[in-house]
Amino acid sequence: MKPAIESIMNERGRLRTAHEMLKAALAVEERDDSFVPFYLAVADYMEASMARLHDQDLKMLQRLSEAMAPLDSESEEIIDEVYLRLEGNQEHLQKFLACREALQKNGASAFKRYEDTSVAYIDFIHNRMGHHAPSTDLARQHFTEDDWIEIADIDESYFSKERALYESVLQTRPSVVPLGQGAAEYIAQHRREKN
Repeated sequence: MKPAIESIMNERGRLRTAHEMLKAALAVEERDDSFVPFYLAVADYMEASMARLHDQDLKMLQRLSEAMAPLDSESEEIIDEVYLRLEGNQEHLQKFLACREALQKNGASAFKRYEDTSVAYIDFIHNRMGHHAPSTDLARQHFTEDDWIEIADIDESYFSKERALYESVLQTRPSVVPLGQGAAEYIAQHRREKN
């Protein structure tokens, strides 16, 4: 079994490749209805993986608060900042998923709204949801491998579902859409695990 921290990093790496591919798709000049299956597959993948990221981060913050109790003002501010990021992510995710539903239901008439919402969400992810050094440093100081195992929740039934959703992203990606930054390594790993 992979170490828990490696499992978490691999999950988040695959998630990053999904929104990087979406970002690359949105930069293609000639986009049409043929992109719809890919857009839906990315949204399905992000729904599952963002829910898992959210749960993992909530567990991490709870365990961090317990490990450091009582919190000094600086640590409390660091933890509060992550909660704010998670709240913002949930708001963007709900708008994004509502656009997916509209795209499924209404097709081409919902295309622009999906794309506009995707641009805003990817911007939020890249600017607010990336690596947060202060909380990561606290976790490194206070967590053991047992903590990471609990946070990672290494669940083979989830990974089986995740692999299928990720494969759908890869299979529906229009040929004009380049793989996102760093995607090749994670896709190669996904294919090794799949086979």
